[in-house]
Amino acid sequence: MKLYNPWPKGKTINTNSLFGWRNDPFTGKRKFHNGVDVAGTFKVTAAQDGKVVHIGWSKNGGGHVVIIQHENNLFTVYYHGAHKADLRVGDRVGQGQFIYTSGSTGRSTGAHLHFEVRAKRSGGQVDPVPYLNGAPTISAPILKVDGRLDKNTWKAFQTALRAAGHYKGVPDGRPGAMTYKAIQQWSGAKVDGSIGPNTRKAVQTMLGVKADGIWGRPTISALQRAINAGGIK
Repeated sequence: MKLYNPWPKGKTINTNSLFGWRNDPFTGKRKFHNGVDVAGTFKVTAAQDGKVVHIGWSKNGGGHVVIIQHENNLFTVYYHGAHKADLRVGDRVGQGQFIYTSGSTGRSTGAHLHFEVRAKRSGGQVDPVPYLNGAPTISAPILKVDGRLDKNTWKAFQTALRAAGHYKGVPDGRPGAMTYKAIQQWSGAKVDGSIGPNTRKAVQTMLGVKADGIWGRPTISALQRAINAGGIK
């Protein structure tokens, strides 16, 4: 199912507030961010046809919140509205229909929209970007964005590298010299089958994160998002 940007043309997702691990703007500590943020005051619109299942105030910091249910139980969630939505639970809405104006209600450092995609009404958040890019199905993306370089992430990375023509082996989640050479071919690093700091930095450069050679949660979260969005080419 493809979702459409619930923000106007010209607005973009804040690169410091993507889905995944980030520095909390209030505490400065690492915290998982369950959606994406778009800064500014603008008209927020429905990302796809659906039914309003919740309108309310989030005591957890979301301010004015609207939740819309779409086909096959996919949910989109809109936080920090400047005012309560002029809608009622049970209303049918069409893609592009006005919900409310973005604001700074709740736990917020400035006017913005916090947008989530969920596999269930409460919890089950998934990265919105693959859906906004036109994911072929409404199932959850292939990876949970949790910043962990586990077997599932390695297997998905191998699968993506194979689809891009860099990896010739069988995706098994167990990286070795063949996997590392494929990563080097993709990232433009020297192909020697050893995943040293230069290769790590090259991968970080490809992912658009700080190229310090350390693959921590920010790097792996960015890798998982790239794989989900089909960004390994």
